[in-house]
Amino acid sequence: MKNFKWDKKYLYWGVTAFCVVVASIAFFWMLNSWSGIKKVLDLIIGALMPVLYGFLIAYLLNKILVVFETRVFDRVFRKLQNRPLAHKLSRAVSITVTLLLALGLIAGLLIIVLPELYNSVTTIVTNSPEYFDVAMKWVENIFDGYDLEPVAARWLQTISEKLVDWLENNVLPRMSTLITSITGGVISVVMTIVDLFIGIVISVYLMYNKEVFCAQAKKLTYSLLRTKTANALMREIDFINDAFGNYIVGTLIDALIVGILNYAFMTIMGMPYSGLVTVIVAITNLIPVFGPFIGAVPSAFLILLENPTQSLIFLIFTVVLQQVDGQILKPRIHASRTGLSGFWIMFAILFFGGLFGIVGMVIGVPVTTVLYSLIRRLNRRHLRRRGLPEDTAAYCDMKAIDPETKTVIPRDTPPESPAEPVRGPKKGEKKGESRPEGSPEEGESRPGESPEEPGESPEDRGEK
Repeated sequence: MKNFKWDKKYLYWGVTAFCVVVASIAFFWMLNSWSGIKKVLDLIIGALMPVLYGFLIAYLLNKILVVFETRVFDRVFRKLQNRPLAHKLSRAVSITVTLLLALGLIAGLLIIVLPELYNSVTTIVTNSPEYFDVAMKWVENIFDGYDLEPVAARWLQTISEKLVDWLENNVLPRMSTLITSITGGVISVVMTIVDLFIGIVISVYLMYNKEVFCAQAKKLTYSLLRTKTANALMREIDFINDAFGNYIVGTLIDALIVGILNYAFMTIMGMPYSGLVTVIVAITNLIPVFGPFIGAVPSAFLILLENPTQSLIFLIFTVVLQQVDGQILKPRIHASRTGLSGFWIMFAILFFGGLFGIVGMVIGVPVTTVLYSLIRRLNRRHLRRRGLPEDTAAYCDMKAIDPETKTVIPRDTPPESPAEPVRGPKKGEKKGESRPEGSPEEGESRPGESPEEPGESPEDRGEK
């Protein structure tokens, strides 16, 4: 026991194995207890929802706040001799103007949408008999010459019987549940409004003291991590913030421009429901690729009820506008492209849309862009450390990589003969130079030297 010594290598392996076992047990326990964990998570998220709303509002409004503060109100209050007081006044006025601008924009949209929505529903209900007569005439013209009256009568009688049976056996017994659901929905809407109001208050605190909160987060990060790791984490967070923030702000600006162009065109052409359709087009334009088509279908249907010709003109204009937006507006608004191919954009929209709905479709592309960029940079860093090619084109027609020179061997390279393997000159030996007598053959080692594996470079041995 006196000669017992700790072996750090085996201690490291033991601790690693223990951590893997604990993590596996915790993972399987989470799978078996997922319903209970989900309830706890929902409870925690529900309690923190006002704070989450506050962070989201502060993050979205921060860039507008910076513009007002640095370019407008800092210059206004620059004449004050007390610099801290000038900074506080500039920050407070900038936050007030930013919130008023955001609330005014939302109120303006509601003022446009709600009357248009009311008029649209009223018009559809008022003109429904006319629409029904037009549909009946269309059906009669299609089936002219066929004796379909008995079939239609039986069909209508069957539908009416099933409708009465459904109302008596399903709807009436569940009226209490339906009323409870409606009441719960109203309460949920009221609670969401309350959470949003509290979130606005929290966002004011976050925007006013954003430097303090960022400094505290950095202080905690450097206290828990090594300096090199913390520096790398700070760089990645800055990159994520720039990529995500610029994408969202650029997308909002693009949606606003598309909405203005759409409203101007519909007003000039005298199309109905211009305000409602414009809001639908602008909001759905936030969704890449599929958004314009999602907004065009109900909009064209609304116009179709009033004027089929104008509906066709609107569809043609929507196609042209989306081409202009995709080829001219978006590349100029976004300083840099996402770097994603069409496949990854569709994958991001479908995947995140399936998980989080409309919100997932909106944030799917920037999130995937950030993850794609991080993985690409990590991959290039590892390739650079190993001396391997970083360009993707180098791997397109690749057969293998030479372990000594780290160069790519093309696919059309003829195979080496197994009887007489082609070997390059050894290190320190020129091409065509013969080996002196008494030197060890290949595969043999000199006295006092450890044998090397064939084809193994010092770089590979260092990695092992």
